[in-house]
Amino acid sequence: MFEVVDQPVFVCVEAPRSVVAPVSLARDVTLMTWSQLQAEPRARLLDTAVIELEVDENVAEMRRHCPHALFISSDPRLRDQVDFVFSSKAETSLVPQVLDHALSFWHRNRKIQDLGHDVAMRRQRMHQLNEISIALTGQMSQQELLRTILSEARRIAHCEAGSLFLIEPDEDEREALVFKLAQNDIVEFPFVETRLELSSGSIAGYVAVTGKELNIKDVYRLSDQLPYHFNHSFDEKNGYRTQSVLTLPMRDYRGRVVGILQFLNRVSVEDGVVVPFEEEIAEILRAIASQAAMSVQKNALIEDINRLFESFVQASVKTIEQRDPSMSGHSFRVAETTVDLLRALPESGNARFSRMTFTPEHIREVRYAALLHDFGKIGVPEAVLVKAKKLTDERVEVIGYRIELQKERLRRRAVEQELELLHHQAIDQEVARRRVHHQLEKQLSILDQYYDWVRAANNPNILDAGSYSHLDEIRDYAFRELDGTVGGVITEQDLLALSVRRGSLTPEERRKIQAHVVFTTDFLSVLPWPPELAQVPDIAGAHHERIDGSGYPRGLVAEQIPLASRVMAVCDVFDALTAMDRPYKPSMSDEVAYSILEDEGRRGLLDQDMVQIFIDNRSSSLQKVI
Repeated sequence: MFEVVDQPVFVCVEAPRSVVAPVSLARDVTLMTWSQLQAEPRARLLDTAVIELEVDENVAEMRRHCPHALFISSDPRLRDQVDFVFSSKAETSLVPQVLDHALSFWHRNRKIQDLGHDVAMRRQRMHQLNEISIALTGQMSQQELLRTILSEARRIAHCEAGSLFLIEPDEDEREALVFKLAQNDIVEFPFVETRLELSSGSIAGYVAVTGKELNIKDVYRLSDQLPYHFNHSFDEKNGYRTQSVLTLPMRDYRGRVVGILQFLNRVSVEDGVVVPFEEEIAEILRAIASQAAMSVQKNALIEDINRLFESFVQASVKTIEQRDPSMSGHSFRVAETTVDLLRALPESGNARFSRMTFTPEHIREVRYAALLHDFGKIGVPEAVLVKAKKLTDERVEVIGYRIELQKERLRRRAVEQELELLHHQAIDQEVARRRVHHQLEKQLSILDQYYDWVRAANNPNILDAGSYSHLDEIRDYAFRELDGTVGGVITEQDLLALSVRRGSLTPEERRKIQAHVVFTTDFLSVLPWPPELAQVPDIAGAHHERIDGSGYPRGLVAEQIPLASRVMAVCDVFDALTAMDRPYKPSMSDEVAYSILEDEGRRGLLDQDMVQIFIDNRSSSLQKVI
């Protein structure tokens, strides 16, 4: 960008034979010598129209500095180096025409320069608009978006200050003009978001209500007859002088005004003085205001979608927990500890994780996966899902009834035996009766023992422990039913359930409960996850995989298991061990749970390094709380 000059320059060398000097005096030009011109700014060199040369001048150097000048001379020896030589009186008479031609050339060149400058400015502004477009399409918080809109628009318009307002409803759905942001390069001031009445009394309010833009050259010269006025309080309080103001409505795709952009004091690039907002700049800022409205609404829509999705996740977790009240709070606790452990990995000092970095988007992805890791339990039969003991209470009650029924049969049989003894005079009836009673008490005691064994075996073990071979004796105990068939106290299915060494589920029931991870993956895969959350189904569906390949559903090994799933596995096991609301087991202390985690790490089920970092991180956090 070059300084614009008002007059062309004629240069003549310091020579008495100059043909330029006498004629140029009648022209609107500046006449100077070459030495004088060299002392001028570079813009004067570029705007030189004519240069008159002598033999001893460095023509090549002059042409380099003055590429648009017409070079002339009265010395025939320079004929090959200049554009025109006045070697005779006849030719000298052509000097006025040559100078007129030089002036015309200068004016054309000046116009070309102006057009080039204009094209360069437009190209620069288009580039800036493109940069704003790219910036506004990125994902950012609402406040960051507003700051970007205002600062980038001010940068293009060369403004000292600017403000941004949004039209938002209050609790009663009444719209108000909310002062969201203010920027000022001249004065510093504390900004407080303020709700203003939506009225046309202020400049911003007038634009918000009417939808008309206002371009004011000097707000201190506004007529008192106008429906709006300028508030001088900011200027008076901060020692500022507002002058030119451009206020634009921000319209959505329906043409509705959703906000206001206000720009203060456009500054001239040439001399730094405050100037009005010309139409060209106003047009650019209108485009920015339109795009800003779309970006604000897009951002608001994204935030609404995120809130809706968060609510959906919360509702999904609560739905699962209502099916199985014993799991209340489990998913939320696992999500919290999983995120904490994931963040702790790079800071643990363990070389395996030292170079890992996790973006906020990935942390959010892992959190959702952890919250929804048991979502598939919605497809598990409720009888299996809430099964607290190996047999249902109803089944244990049936076994108790069968034992009592058999006891009554034994008592009846004993009475029948006593009646039969009355017909035998040859035996000692008293001894025989005592023998019958003794045998009855023994059989009744055995049945009571069986019932105690059933109730004891019905309580699930947390760990893989216990021997249930004595249950075979109960299974083999047989008696004849009233219909003549042979029955027993427990069935083969009862025996299978009571013989479970860990937990309360039979192999078939365990397969049903384990299917919940398949359901989780299937259900979550149906949702149209955005790219930053695309791994939620895979992470959630692998939290029961184990390092040695013994997990389910796919039997993945080590690094085949997503890192976040390995982290979640540690947290899921810990919460299952320490939860206080599981009806099939008492809660464990943290220390006992730690030892179990460490054991599963040594056995190759859980990641040993993650287990240790989990324990260290949790112990450290508890100490800080204490």
